[in-house]
Amino acid sequence: MSTEPPTGGQGFRLDVERVGQAAVARLSGSVSMDVSEELRDELIELIHEPVAIIVLEMSGLEFICSLGLSGIIAAHLHCRHHNRSIRLVAPAPAIRDLLIVTRLTTLLPVYEDVQTALAGS
Repeated sequence: MSTEPPTGGQGFRLDVERVGQAAVARLSGSVSMDVSEELRDELIELIHEPVAIIVLEMSGLEFICSLGLSGIIAAHLHCRHHNRSIRLVAPAPAIRDLLIVTRLTTLLPVYEDVQTALAGS
């Protein structure tokens, strides 16, 4: 699955790779208000596939607005309802700071790389 930058968007892209029982979603570009709903919908769609873990690899993400964060939270809540989990990987320093300030790091674990996130350690 790949999401091309939408009309008026700022180059947001979501590429998904299956790794065993996990889906690794690589986010890149900017998640602004005009693509935040698309992000939420794509993540929730992944939850309905046979995956136990969704890893959000964020190293290519340059910006995420508050609605984008709420899309990740919505996906997290759906995951909990379906006994699945979301793990975040390698957010840029500014995005990591935003995750800390908003206390999302208390809900969603942050890992340095995909392999560590998949192992859950």
